[in-house]
Amino acid sequence: MATVPAGTRYAGEDPGFAALYDVALPSAMSGPFAGITHAFALIDGEDVAPGDLAPLLASWLTAMTPAVHRTAERPGSGDYTSGVVSGLAMQAAGNGTLPRTAGEQGVSAELLLPYTDLVARRVAAGHGDEDGAGLVGLLRLPRGAATRGAPRGAAPRGAGTGRV
Repeated sequence: MATVPAGTRYAGEDPGFAALYDVALPSAMSGPFAGITHAFALIDGEDVAPGDLAPLLASWLTAMTPAVHRTAERPGSGDYTSGVVSGLAMQAAGNGTLPRTAGEQGVSAELLLPYTDLVARRVAAGHGDEDGAGLVGLLRLPRGAATRGAPRGAAPRGAGTGRV
């Protein structure tokens, strides 16, 4: 049986917040799992043992975890440029390598392109000096807008127990 790393936590008086957390947490895992899947697809069929890539990949992903806290701080402050380590312009400049290498390896880049496209849009809007937290606002849709991929029958806000 799998263990839940976050444990049980009170999410606030509105029980819909627990349901929101229940979706936000696995949503956050989707990106890293997409990247992991893509990384192993790149080496599949090459003379690279997956076991040799695994510790490097795990270390790389662990090194990225401070971005979670930086991203949490920035939207409330509106400051997306102080202390930026990897600006969006720098990321966008290197992002072309990802689908090009994927194509050369016979691997689809479909797991990466939505994110790299978002980075390119933000840079094109003149925000290349920001870090990834500046992308959060690009994902906001107008209230009532239809979303692609929204689960049917998702629990409405206010449903649930208030616990995540």
